[in-house]
Amino acid sequence: MLIAHLTDPHIGLNPGALVGRLQPDAALRRALAHVRGLGTPPDVLLLSGDLTEAGQEADYHTLRALFDQELPGHRQGRPRVLAVAGNHDRPGLARQLLGDWMPVPADAPAGVFCVRAEVGGVHFIGLDTVVPLQPHGELGAAQLDWVARTLAALAGQPVMIFLHHPPLVAGMAAMDECGLRTGRDALARLVAAHGSVLLVAGGHLHRPILGALGGAPVVVAPSTSHQLALDLRPDAPLALQLEPPMIGLYRWTPQDGLACHFSHVLPFDGPYPI
Repeated sequence: MLIAHLTDPHIGLNPGALVGRLQPDAALRRALAHVRGLGTPPDVLLLSGDLTEAGQEADYHTLRALFDQELPGHRQGRPRVLAVAGNHDRPGLARQLLGDWMPVPADAPAGVFCVRAEVGGVHFIGLDTVVPLQPHGELGAAQLDWVARTLAALAGQPVMIFLHHPPLVAGMAAMDECGLRTGRDALARLVAAHGSVLLVAGGHLHRPILGALGGAPVVVAPSTSHQLALDLRPDAPLALQLEPPMIGLYRWTPQDGLACHFSHVLPFDGPYPI
């Protein structure tokens, strides 16, 4: 199984002084074209939130149109697109407009837009970490109880969890302040108890970052649009950086386990035979 992981496209973002250089729509188009051009087509494409900048209906339509143009096979599940909302989104509207990407199970807690789907024997669980009108994320008791019941029902089966606010401390103080404030420890216990969670995939931090939770790897993919400057000083201000864009690309087989790659979107010289 091959999973492409795109995150934080921020469709509708006003580039301000970076007009002509910061182009979220064009950046997502390039990322999708890169996915389409992979030698091995992915089975699943994960979108881990901040799909739009301000949750505007027109921007969700733009997002869908970009997928229709660059990855038309997604309408037939090639790849299967699965999405969760981020703090810049309006989860209810996203679910209304992108319902096939956000299959909310019947037993989900009221008002929580968590996701569950099975593809190729792997069970995907998308968590809703959005706190309305706030930049930070939370996992409340009702959703954690749903996760506990869901993982118990999937005992011994491979699971991938994805969410917007990643369950780790990155050391980027300003972003950690608006990170996942509650639910991390409880989620770690559930992951450890299940024992077959292959990966926890997140976004929000606009950087490629690796961590761990309950014995499972945590992978944060960089934004398709723009990154945040890597500055680990405690008082570092946030700064945008136009680094070469990448997507997450995760290969898993029952025999070999999991390998996580970051694939550059823009072309560069090579490959040269060795």
